[in-house]
Amino acid sequence: MRTLAAALVGAFVAVLPATAALAADPKPDIAVTSAADKANYAEGETFTVTVTVQNKSSVDAKRVHYTGGDSEGVDGVVYGELSTGFDLAAGATKTVQLTGKTNRLASQSGYGFVAFSLAADNGEANDADNITSVRLPVAGVFDDLGGYVFQGESYGAEWTPGTPGVPGVKVVATSADGKTKYAEAITDAKGLFRFARLPAGDVLLTFTAPAGWKVLAGENGEDDHTLAQVRADDSDEPRVFVPAKKVPVTSPSVTPSASPSPSLSPSPSLSPAPAPAPSASASASAGPGLPVTGDNTMLLAGAAAVAVAVGIALVLFARRRRVHLRA
Repeated sequence: MRTLAAALVGAFVAVLPATAALAADPKPDIAVTSAADKANYAEGETFTVTVTVQNKSSVDAKRVHYTGGDSEGVDGVVYGELSTGFDLAAGATKTVQLTGKTNRLASQSGYGFVAFSLAADNGEANDADNITSVRLPVAGVFDDLGGYVFQGESYGAEWTPGTPGVPGVKVVATSADGKTKYAEAITDAKGLFRFARLPAGDVLLTFTAPAGWKVLAGENGEDDHTLAQVRADDSDEPRVFVPAKKVPVTSPSVTPSASPSPSLSPSPSLSPAPAPAPSASASASAGPGLPVTGDNTMLLAGAAAVAVAVGIALVLFARRRRVHLRA
């Protein structure tokens, strides 16, 4: 056991210098962005792209250079210093320029683009921000765009000339950011829609299906919109194919108005009046008497009134008698 422990300690000590060497070898961190010199170009116009390169690390970057890229709708791109490379000190920033011309394809598509990546010879700490791209819009070109909304059970359903369409779907075409509305159309009996004049480039199509249908648009068929590209060419063939499936028609729910809940307490007007207690002076052998409609106080007051009336009658009778006797 002691021999094994000693061997493990020796191996651990041997690894420490290698780990320290790796930790002592940091790499530069290059970040790149780009911007075009104009908002719009004409076909065949020269463009200039300003590229900003920053070294965000504390390590000097050796020969930062172009490592690959892609472009479309442009000709004769000159990368200049990005092709030959340059050193960039820790924390420093450098701007360089590349140039080129838009071509016919950019005019047909509504834009051209240039995309590329950079790297340093002595490595990279984080290559996520080493890639940049710039879009070069070519405005003023228009063409039509058409498509089908067809019956399909899933997003991956395929359209064929015999596939039934979905009529009555409203399609609205806007700019790619949705801020500018270009036109709207309604699908016919075959599910076909067509826009006669849209600017070349990307457009956003938003679909509103009639009741009983759900449009399966977007990346996973969960949206009601999709991006499409308008190309200025001689083709009039539909380019957009969007499936839609039948769904149950749900009627709008109506919330019943709240009705007053029945009160558990009887209405005061319906409450029976409490039966008065029988008089304590009533004799059980006297049989049923007149109903008592008041309390004891009322009885006393009534008795007093009767007594007064009797007294008055006796006085009047005595006076009449005296008068009669005197006569």
